[in-house]
Amino acid sequence: MMYLKHCLMLAISSFYLLFCSGSLLAQTPKFEHAMNKKQQNMVAIAAYTGKGDLEHLKVAFAEGLDAGLTVNEIKEVLVHAYAYCGFPRSLRGLQTFMGVLDERKAKNIHDRMGREASPVTDERSKYDRGKEILSKLTGIPADAPRTGYAAFAPEIEVFLKEHLFADIFERDVLTYQEREITTVSILAAIGGVEPMIRSHMGMCLNIGITPDELRHLLTIVERNIGRDEADSARIVLNELLQEKGLITNPGTPVAELENGVRMQKVTFHNRFQIDVVGDLYLPKDFDTNKKYPAVIVGHPFGGVKEQTSGLHARKLAELGYVTLAFDASHYGESGGYPRRMESPETRVEDFSAAVDFLSIYPSVDGERIGVLGICGGGGYSVSAAQIDHRIKAVATLSMYDMGRARRQGLGDIISYDQRMKTLDEIGEQRTREFGGAERRDIGAIPESVSDRDTENTREFYDYYRTPRGQHPSSTGYYTFTSLAPMMNFFPFAQIETISPRPLLFIVGERAVSAYFSEDAYSKAAEPKELFVVPGASHVDLYDRPEYMKITLPKLDAFYKEYLK
Repeated sequence: MMYLKHCLMLAISSFYLLFCSGSLLAQTPKFEHAMNKKQQNMVAIAAYTGKGDLEHLKVAFAEGLDAGLTVNEIKEVLVHAYAYCGFPRSLRGLQTFMGVLDERKAKNIHDRMGREASPVTDERSKYDRGKEILSKLTGIPADAPRTGYAAFAPEIEVFLKEHLFADIFERDVLTYQEREITTVSILAAIGGVEPMIRSHMGMCLNIGITPDELRHLLTIVERNIGRDEADSARIVLNELLQEKGLITNPGTPVAELENGVRMQKVTFHNRFQIDVVGDLYLPKDFDTNKKYPAVIVGHPFGGVKEQTSGLHARKLAELGYVTLAFDASHYGESGGYPRRMESPETRVEDFSAAVDFLSIYPSVDGERIGVLGICGGGGYSVSAAQIDHRIKAVATLSMYDMGRARRQGLGDIISYDQRMKTLDEIGEQRTREFGGAERRDIGAIPESVSDRDTENTREFYDYYRTPRGQHPSSTGYYTFTSLAPMMNFFPFAQIETISPRPLLFIVGERAVSAYFSEDAYSKAAEPKELFVVPGASHVDLYDRPEYMKITLPKLDAFYKEYLK
């Protein structure tokens, strides 16, 4: 009754292709580049060398030279590589590079040789020089006692200091940063050497390489080598960053925002022991001696906390609430592996974990905690409220029932036989992946649109693929095998048990997803309300100021009434 049926039908075919068929899109996710072109090409060359992929290495050599790397810089990467992937890979890389240079010379391409290494004038022993260099890299005093393998096999410790950290690191063709970028790229490509990756990532951070640069490095490894290798290294990086307090710094404001709102980065774990990372927003004139009502804001399917959920959390904080926008497990800054795996059980659990965190937060009244779920986060928040009575008020914005959408498609057009066929394909894919096949991902948001695309597709593109809402952690991809547990998700099965706690469903008049909220409203018990925003589409409610002027006062009145 509240959405245009012909718009719904126009959106169906696009939605089926993007979300339900399981077909792969050929695009590469867009990321903000933290590393410069020179560093990016070093990563690719080092990773292909470590992996022994000579065909792709040839291309990487040419791209590196075209991007400005000198012949000597590339040679130095390959010489450096022998210490981390052995002489065979290093020598094969050098031989391949010689061939590429000959081919380019035959085409009359003249590449810059670049500078040679400066002579070493330090007269100290190589052991002492190497020991000092290693101390600069690690931040550990040079006279620290030997531990671990160094104590167990002193000979290898001498070799490392004299040869690797003196003979090689003293060659100033590459900087220390470039050598550590090379090292981490090789180790990530090889795989199975996580303690060494952790050690060298620590060195990277110690000498000024940023967390974003390391994340970008692993993005390049994922694109060129494989997702499994990159994800294994990401686990190490996330653990290291959390240990060093570079992801979170609970209790310390990290940003002063407009209208007096402050934001803190926080981490809490769910019952699966996955670390969930969130942004906690504190209202103007925040008083630690007061107890505030709190609202947990869950992001859309495929989104992250820096997008619409963070915007709504900040705006609600301006109205006097403590708010928490978090990255769901397997997405954004939160833990959970493999990455981009959609697990309804975990997504629901994340809301309860957020309640755990706020329930003991000193300035939050644990009896006045509400939730706001946006798009897919709306269905998950409703499901969470059915089993977590600590959630005292539930509001949704442009809610999606992800279970129904995966079982039946947008508009309920997918037949039983089609669904069974998809489940057969999922089972076959699981068997292949268990046997070592590459993971299959689905691209949910197109990289480009045309006039032939539906309004629904174009509005999702306009939010997720343009500066309006684009974020590097929101890739628009998820695992194909996630479709099975999503099909088994029924968020409204016991929705009537939320009563006497209130429910508010906010939908756009033109939203093709409006029938999900209508369905939930029809099944819920009082108190409940279905609030229609005139003229608004599904994505309009994410951030359009003209519609937020309507939805924010409505949300404020709702929470003020029921979180008092």
